[in-house]
This record gives sequence, C-alpha cells and structure tokens, in this order.
Amino acid sequence: MKNYNFLAIVIIVIVLIGITTSCGPCKTKKDSLAFTQNTPFTIENTYCQKWVAGVKEGGTGLNLYVSINSISEGVIMKEFYFRDQITEVKTSKNNLFIGYYKSDENTMVMDGDTQKEAVNTPPIKSPFQLENNEAVLSYEFNSKTYYHK
Repeated sequence: MKNYNFLAIVIIVIVLIGITTSCGPCKTKKDSLAFTQNTPFTIENTYCQKWVAGVKEGGTGLNLYVSINSISEGVIMKEFYFRDQITEVKTSKNNLFIGYYKSDENTMVMDGDTQKEAVNTPPIKSPFQLENNEAVLSYEFNSKTYYHK
C-alpha cells in the first residue's frame, strides 16, 4: 500500500512540474504583433482612394497611399493591414508606397459539385482590431518584423 501511495505522489509531482514549467512566459503571437512607436522612417502623408474599373468584369476596389521619408538603410516594407484585409506593399516613385485592395464581390464559386467549389480560397483576415480609418504597416528591419499603426 505504501508503494502505491509513494508512486501516486511521484506521478503527481512530475505532472505538476511539467505543467508549471510549460506555462512559463512563452511568447505568443499576440506579443509579436505589438506596435512600434519609434520607426526607422517618417510617415508624411496617408490617404485612400476608391476606384471602379471601366468594364463590368473589372471590379472595384480601394488603393491605400502612404508617403514615407527618411527611410533607414535595411528597411523593407512588407504588408498593409487595412479595413480587415491584408495586401502587399508596392513601391511607386518619390517614396510613395501603395496597397491595392480589390473588392472580391462575386468571386466565390458556389456549386453543388464540391470539386468546382474547391477552387475557393478562404479570405485572410487581419489579426488587428482596427477602425475604418486606421491602417497598420508591417516592415522588416535587421531581420525582424515590426508593425506600425
């Protein structure tokens, strides 16, 4: 009987040690999405502009424009997070960076045949809770990704 009690205590102690060490201060995805205040660049101006294609199949969308100056060497602009969508940052002239957002109206294939519906890809949602007029810019500096709101 003493052997069973001793064995039970040893098992409980091992389980408790395992639980307490695995629940330590681990880095979560939310921690890695913290906003930076001091950026290696200066944002001068931001605005967005809606667009409509000239043909029916062309669709509609929105372009986000960000004018950035004083960019430190080694900074790579990655993505814009805006209105619950994500897009790659494109470079224009004169330090103007653009995010192109196309409205995905009627692009979902709905069919009784699951093979035809397999072409649908789930939308990628922004991990940030943003207001309608807020955006987040992700950038890489010294091989680390940062986020600026």
